[in-house]
Amino acid sequence: MRVYYDDVFKGHETGPGHPENPRRLDYALEGIRDAGAPLVAPRARDDVLQHLEAAHGRDYIRYIEDLCSLGNLTELDGDTWVSPGTCNAAFTAVSAILDALDSREHAYILARPPGHHAGRSGRALTAPTQGFCIFNTAAVGALYGEGAAVVDIDVHHGNGTQEILYDRDVLYISTHQDPLTLYPGTGFPDEVGRGRGEGFNVNVPMPPGLGDDGFKKIFDEVVMPILRQYGPRVLIVSLGWDAHKEDPLADMGFTLNGYRYAIRSLLSLNVPAVFLLEGGYNYAVLKEGSKMLAMELAGLGRAPPEEPSASDHSAWGRLTKILAEVRSIQSRYWRL
Repeated sequence: MRVYYDDVFKGHETGPGHPENPRRLDYALEGIRDAGAPLVAPRARDDVLQHLEAAHGRDYIRYIEDLCSLGNLTELDGDTWVSPGTCNAAFTAVSAILDALDSREHAYILARPPGHHAGRSGRALTAPTQGFCIFNTAAVGALYGEGAAVVDIDVHHGNGTQEILYDRDVLYISTHQDPLTLYPGTGFPDEVGRGRGEGFNVNVPMPPGLGDDGFKKIFDEVVMPILRQYGPRVLIVSLGWDAHKEDPLADMGFTLNGYRYAIRSLLSLNVPAVFLLEGGYNYAVLKEGSKMLAMELAGLGRAPPEEPSASDHSAWGRLTKILAEVRSIQSRYWRL
């Protein structure tokens, strides 16, 4: 098991009061230290641009590089900023996922900026902004790792990852808060992929207020059956801690118990799993979640320090209808 980190990830600045800021890493690192896990610095690679161009257009990459060279904090859109240290941080994040996939070991990549909202040329699908994201590290990894599957458990739909992988036969599964209630407004069950990618895009929107019991049901009835049939050789997990009930930017009801169930389910596939930090804006959750994940990856798991949550009647009823719709659509491609 490896935890990838470099101080360059703090060099990406986002301005005063921004929720996606360098302090997030300080708390995550506290959790890693508490778990006793060593840190590994991504190595310098000369193939980063080559693999980045598999996911993003060259003009977009050059545009971001030009913004980095301005020498000041620049607003890319209403949510997303570029600073002089952004390119170094974003390129190093790509190096980290390439290194992690080459190692064939479980890994946790503590990198920023996040990436799953970044599409081929920046804003993806119908999203109004890039949602704090610059380069889509998860998609780069999926196109690099042979036999990869991407599982996105950030509370927001990974619209950028979906856009990049939509016409490819690379499995992408996203669990996220109902897009009618949260940015980016995409990720409905009928978005199943296109061309040779048809059937390889799986969206499970979740009603606000859903608890750990609902998350377990989604994993048991949709996520894990599809993953087992697909048979990935490696897993890339876009991990956002923002579905936790204490996160300030969303409305889900999970605790770390729900996350632990999802992590253990994914690890049961017995293939290398690379967990990539995406969202999560409650510092205590970042700390305790990172500690829990590091211990699970090292085989030293323990129960989280909070009681599991239960869905209210309304959320459970909506989930039942959503899962029926997902099964109806996805049963054309998978046995559910």
